[in-house]
Amino acid sequence: MSAVDFHQILGLPQGASAAEIKRAYRRLAMRWHPDRNPDPQAHDQFRLVREAFERLIQAASPSPGEAPPQTGSPEPRRPKGEDRRMEISLGLAEAARGCSVTISVESRSACSDCEGSGKRSYGRTTMCGACHGSGRIRGANGLSACQTCAGKGFTTDCRCPGCEGRGWLPANRQLDVRIPPGLLPGEEVRVTGQGGPAPQDGEPGDLYLRLSIDPHPLFRLEHLDVHVQVPVSIFRLLAGGQIEVPTLDGIREILLPEAFTEPRFRLTGAGYPGRGARSPGDLIAHFETQLPRFLTKEQKAMLDMAEQVFQHQLDDQNPTLARWQATLETHR
Repeated sequence: MSAVDFHQILGLPQGASAAEIKRAYRRLAMRWHPDRNPDPQAHDQFRLVREAFERLIQAASPSPGEAPPQTGSPEPRRPKGEDRRMEISLGLAEAARGCSVTISVESRSACSDCEGSGKRSYGRTTMCGACHGSGRIRGANGLSACQTCAGKGFTTDCRCPGCEGRGWLPANRQLDVRIPPGLLPGEEVRVTGQGGPAPQDGEPGDLYLRLSIDPHPLFRLEHLDVHVQVPVSIFRLLAGGQIEVPTLDGIREILLPEAFTEPRFRLTGAGYPGRGARSPGDLIAHFETQLPRFLTKEQKAMLDMAEQVFQHQLDDQNPTLARWQATLETHR
C-alpha cells in the first residue's frame, strides 16, 4: 500500500505533521475499536487505521541518528486478547443450506460517568483505618509513618464508583454471523476480533462458533449421508412405478422397478452438501412395506386372479415356489 493510500485512510493531506497524524489516529481509533463498535468490519478497519498511523508517524517523526529498520526481519507479534468459544445449534436444513444467526456476545462499553477514564473529578477522603488518622504507627522502634496513608492520616479514593475504576462496564451486544453451508457437527466458524478484549497496544481475540445440529423429525444424518424412512404400499413395490421421497431440497420422485425387493434405495449426491474438496453425501431411503388392514371384494378377486396366473407361470416367475410344489407332490 502506498503512502498516498495511508494518508487517505486517516483523512489527511500530504505532508501532515506528526501532531495531525496523532489526532486523526485517536479520532478514528475511538470510532473503529472493536470493543466500542459492533460492526463486524470494525476489527479489520481498526487494524488498517493502526497500520496507517504507524507508517506515517514513522515517516513524519524519525528519531535523530536512528538506524534504518532492517528489512526481512519479522515484526514483533502484537499481544492478543483471549479467544472465546460458543456453541450454536441449527436445524439440519439450516446447516445444510447455510444461514445467518444472531448471537449475544460479551462486550464492554465506556463508563459514561467518568468518560472511560476510571476516575472521578473529586476524591473521596476518609480517615485512615490503619493509624486512625494520626499518620503514625507505633512499632518496636517507636513511632513511624503509616505506610497505608503515607503519613497523611487519611486516604483519597478517586476511583469512579460506577465502573469501580475500570473505565468500562460489561455490556452484551448482538452480532449477526453468516454460517457457511455444509458445516458438519463439531466444526467451527471463526469470527475475527469478536473474542476477548484487546490488551494494551494489542488486538482483540477471536470468537469460535462450534456447530451442533438438532434432531430432525424425518432425517437422520450419518457423516454426509442422510437417511429417511419411507412407508411404501406392498402393491407399489410389486407393481413398480413412481414414489415420492423427501430430501433436504424438497420432494424427489424415484422410479421403482417391478417386484422391487431391496430394503432401501440410494439417491447419489442428494444427501448432505459437500464443502470444499468434500463431496456431497447420498440420500438413503429405507422402505417400510405397508400391508392393507383389510381387503375389499374387488381387491380379493383381483389378487385371486393374479395368484392363478402366477401359479401357472411358476417355472418362469419363481423357480423356488416351483421346486416347492414339486416337493409337495412327492409327499401326497
